Amino acid sequence: MAARGHVQDPNDRRLRPIYDYLDNGNNKMAIQQADKLLKKHKDLHCAKVLKAIGLQRTGKQDEAFSLAQEVATLEPTDDNSLQALTILYREMHRPELVTKLYEAAVKKVPLSEEYHSHLFMAYARVGEYKKMQQAGMALYKTVPKNPYYFWSVMSLVMQAISAQDEKLAQTMFLPLAERMVEKMVKEEKIEAEAEVQLYFMILERLGKYVEALDMVRGPLGEKLTSELQSRENKCMMMYQRLQLWPECNALSYKLLLKNPDEWQFYLSYFDSLFHLMDKSWSPPNEEEHCVEGPVQTTVAEAVKFVVDRMEEEDKKDSRPLRGPYMACLELIHRLRQRGCPDEEELGDPLELMLQFFGKFGDKPCCITDLKIYLHLLPPEQHTQFRNRLGELVPLGEVGEDGFGFPGDTKALQRHLCVCQLSRVLGLQHTLDTEGKLCLITELKAHYHYGLQFGKSCLKTELQFSDTYCLMVAHVYIDLWTETGDENMLWQCLGVLEEGLSYSPSNAQFKLLLLLLFCRLGAFHTYSTTP
Repeated sequence: MAARGHVQDPNDRRLRPIYDYLDNGNNKMAIQQADKLLKKHKDLHCAKVLKAIGLQRTGKQDEAFSLAQEVATLEPTDDNSLQALTILYREMHRPELVTKLYEAAVKKVPLSEEYHSHLFMAYARVGEYKKMQQAGMALYKTVPKNPYYFWSVMSLVMQAISAQDEKLAQTMFLPLAERMVEKMVKEEKIEAEAEVQLYFMILERLGKYVEALDMVRGPLGEKLTSELQSRENKCMMMYQRLQLWPECNALSYKLLLKNPDEWQFYLSYFDSLFHLMDKSWSPPNEEEHCVEGPVQTTVAEAVKFVVDRMEEEDKKDSRPLRGPYMACLELIHRLRQRGCPDEEELGDPLELMLQFFGKFGDKPCCITDLKIYLHLLPPEQHTQFRNRLGELVPLGEVGEDGFGFPGDTKALQRHLCVCQLSRVLGLQHTLDTEGKLCLITELKAHYHYGLQFGKSCLKTELQFSDTYCLMVAHVYIDLWTETGDENMLWQCLGVLEEGLSYSPSNAQFKLLLLLLFCRLGAFHTYSTTP
């Protein structure tokens, strides 16, 4: 309410106390002040609307709506009344009434840029895309600025996206939007990056990938600067759509040399490499391989490229990047799928994963990174892998309870990662009942010990050791599922409630509690869980 623009109405001084009461939540005083003002100035429409806002906020919706309609039927054009009515209708959840309000205002003041733009935004809130198109064009004719023209173009695109008939979108809405943009391109009136982005979106939806690629490569593509490598990303997308694998490969290679941690470029590099191999593609003699530069077409080249990236990371004094090490595992996975013996040149997957854990085990993402490549390990190596990971976790001396604990959050994260990988590998599931109970005791001890690292955490922040608590809950659920012992389920509920007392914002605790309460038929507890 307080954030109103400059008011030219001389009644602003009289209205100010009502605004202040409303801003401070004193709705009854706002109503009284409005009544006093209306006794002296019966035709002060804004005072009536402000009174209606007060009535709406005190629960008198019908009276508020009746009062608002009295003003709306007069089709006001003053800023104060229009803004107040807009606020009221928004609080009433009646955005469609705002459109009628500004339709009337635009008819009375057809040259007002402000009212035209408010009308466009009102249509946008209710999803009236055709009327948005018309309002945008009317605004552009009134005030010929590029953004308004492209509001109209975007409205056409929205009509295409929301159209139930895809044929109508492809034959009418999108072609019209394309012609409108092409007109601006020919007149050299394209100014902003957003306009280029919209043009690209239209061409992509029309399936005109060649035209989209030419546009991104051309002068218009130079405007794509807000995102890092935005132009290259769009080129890559079009190369893939057009199955221009040489260009895709060369561009991926070039970009990875600049940024060896960009995962999506590794994927496009490998995809294009194997497509070229399947097609037995070879570069032309005495010519450039393609417009993007040299192309790599053999597994040997790919292996050397990935190994070189890893070696460069190993030489760095700063913290290494994850991309090259994950790319090595990804290439082994793909070569193994194709039955290619060259995977041996990249190394043993177990040693590579241990190397990865050694470098990145203190990052929460380590578990998700390694999880997708665990299938590279044969079952007989699972226990060995877990044990060797454990050797890389710095724990303190074993205490009376038989456990050693991490000295800081980085060591804690490493230990957590080993526990999670152990569960993913199925090693926890193979334990008997006694083994699972011993595991629960160990995980609980680590959970309680780890709480000391989060003493300064806000209620909205998660504890560093929350994952231990979650793992305890899942082992209890395993025991309940295997033995049918409901005591395990109650123990699980107790652990989760304790975890929630330390981490009130932990969504995983809440979701698991909801699931278990539903299983128990405790729907009242389910409905009152925060």
